[in-house]
Amino acid sequence: MSRRQPGTPPTSHEKIDICRGLFAFLVVSAHAVDVAWAVHPSAPSAMSPAPHDAWLYIVAAGVFWVIGFFAISGYCIQLSAERLARSGRFPLGSYLTARLSRILPLYYTALASAVVFEWLMGDHRPSVWPNGLDRSTLIAQLFVAQNFAQTFGSFAPSWSITNEMFYYVFFGLLAWVATRRGIRPATLGMVVCATLAVALEVAYFAWFRRDPLARGLGLLFGLGTIWFQGALVAVHRDAIRESRSARGISAAWPLALALAIGLWYTRAVHLQVLYLLLGVAFTMMLARFVATDVPGAAATPDRGRLGAAIRGLGLASYPTYLFHGPLIVWLASTMARAGILPADWRATWLILSAAGIGSGVVLGFVAERPLMAWRAGMLRRLRDPSRPAAAPTTATLGASR
Repeated sequence: MSRRQPGTPPTSHEKIDICRGLFAFLVVSAHAVDVAWAVHPSAPSAMSPAPHDAWLYIVAAGVFWVIGFFAISGYCIQLSAERLARSGRFPLGSYLTARLSRILPLYYTALASAVVFEWLMGDHRPSVWPNGLDRSTLIAQLFVAQNFAQTFGSFAPSWSITNEMFYYVFFGLLAWVATRRGIRPATLGMVVCATLAVALEVAYFAWFRRDPLARGLGLLFGLGTIWFQGALVAVHRDAIRESRSARGISAAWPLALALAIGLWYTRAVHLQVLYLLLGVAFTMMLARFVATDVPGAAATPDRGRLGAAIRGLGLASYPTYLFHGPLIVWLASTMARAGILPADWRATWLILSAAGIGSGVVLGFVAERPLMAWRAGMLRRLRDPSRPAAAPTTATLGASR
């Protein structure tokens, strides 16, 4: 444990934990708008155009923050892969074990909760996210293939987990092949994703206009370019720290993000263009985090309660994202059936947001934290079966993304 350093600026690792938590909370507040409007159906039409559009295209646009997750994920996975490949070879089996044990246990727990919440609501569920309540969709969810088919009702936010799983496996295979040939897997992945994204988009608009598979694959590889942008920031982090121009340009990331949000609010750009703009903004954000790291500082310095709060945000991120959808739809249904919905839809929105965020914070400590501790011990035993498992530290929990 490092000495307490309350005055040290936040490190890039800490800033990422803060962003992961805040992005998840913003996704919850976005989806709470959809659910609140579903149980207050007259509310949107009663609003004047400007406030309505601000709620719809800014507050309710959870996709902004999902794109941020993709960039952060690429950055973190590149760092993890570098630690695994220090011997000059890439252990694909260990990498896949680490990735699958990170994402699947909580995912399947959340999916089970979605089934239970949908059963509890029955015919009284709100009209939000009504699709996919059938056996075939549930099977697709079990194989984490929902983004190629359909999401299971209120588990709709899980669409992005298909992308994450694909990028994890795709990157691992690239690293396994590229490391042997002295090629950077992040660079190779960016080239492959950009090439396929352009080719599939052209094919979709030219020949397969009504084919959802062509569109889905194009978006998968298009969003993959954003994932690999984050990975490339990790690859070039030393050069970014030493570059004055990188420090200056990356400082403008809030302006780039505001521009993307503003263009979406005015409906001035297509959705795919929005994705690209958001990818640039969040890549600049990561570059700024790296560029402003204090040389020689610990990745997670001891900050006492402040440090615990930052780690808590990181722990809350994944369970908040996974569990909030079914919970807030069920809560809205229960309130409507009991006749206790507030008269003002904004009060319902606040209640749903608080429930989704609060439950995620709790699950971060009672579910995510013990799962991460179990995972850290399991991975240590796999690397060195003769070595007894030590109690995981805060640093090892944070490093095992």
